[in-house]
Amino acid sequence: MKFGILASHQFPRDSSAARGIAETIEFVRTARDLGYDSVFTINHFLGNLLTPQTISMTARLIDHSGSMTLGTGILILPLFHPVHVAEEFATLDQLSGGRIVLGVGTGYRKEEFDSFQVDHETRGGRLGEGVRLIRRLWSDERVDFEGKFYTVQGKRIGVPPLQPGGPKIWIGAGARPAIERAAKIGDAWFTPGNSPSPEYLPKHVRIYDDALRAAGKPVEGIERPIIKEMFVHPDGDYARQLALEYLGREYAAYGEYEALDWFKSRWHELVENSLIVGDPDTVVAKVRAVAAHGFNHFVFRSFWGGMPIALAQECLRTFAEQVRPRLLAAGVAA
Repeated sequence: MKFGILASHQFPRDSSAARGIAETIEFVRTARDLGYDSVFTINHFLGNLLTPQTISMTARLIDHSGSMTLGTGILILPLFHPVHVAEEFATLDQLSGGRIVLGVGTGYRKEEFDSFQVDHETRGGRLGEGVRLIRRLWSDERVDFEGKFYTVQGKRIGVPPLQPGGPKIWIGAGARPAIERAAKIGDAWFTPGNSPSPEYLPKHVRIYDDALRAAGKPVEGIERPIIKEMFVHPDGDYARQLALEYLGREYAAYGEYEALDWFKSRWHELVENSLIVGDPDTVVAKVRAVAAHGFNHFVFRSFWGGMPIALAQECLRTFAEQVRPRLLAAGVAA
């Protein structure tokens, strides 16, 4: 079992981006010193929150993350050319000493696609074709690739990745067709953990596992990462109060997007059924419940826009000192 963090570098519009970036770096250093396993960055364009870009942020965090795995959670691959992504992430892999994971997804905000003049309806095809081309380029051989969206003839990547064959590619996916695609072309399904329905995880884990079997891939002994909102404090009521205040503001901003307007009507369901929030006993129980579905790499988001960094750091320490050891001792993590 692994425990990582989402470096949620999304800040209120009226705040300082420079200060937000500095605090994100400080937050990652805290996680590094407490022995967290990974850190992932995010990607959006033209958003209603200040959002520094994911490739730049990942590069910036290399020297502050120790031996942690670094990755994207997630890169909206259809809005990038795969040659660009292959070159950038091979470079990041070299710079980091082979610690990179490329997390990609189709994206969901139509306004982002409109601004890039990319047909929103083609995003699934672009993702699948893009992943295939990136893997071919990472082979460090001359590539002849003729696809519907991308063409490369007789060319070789400018710099090969350090990891043989390139970084692992995790596919973020929420709906059945996308999850089945993740099983076919990805090294892991990077599971979104914010569904308000308690039936989402068991149902969609079965879909993923069935798709793995159909693709001739193993189901046991594989990495199963999931992103979860988490906040722990010795006072469970206080933890819940903080989560509702700061996370609530962020989800209210998300709810301004047409694709996520359901957050407005189902916020209370999400709070009850998805958030890992409370005192250490409560958080231990909630992590165990999610791990029971097979998840073994938790990427926690515990630092939300506008939250004082000291509160987020306190949460990381409380989890590392009062929750993680209990999970290890109980055999939930090894």
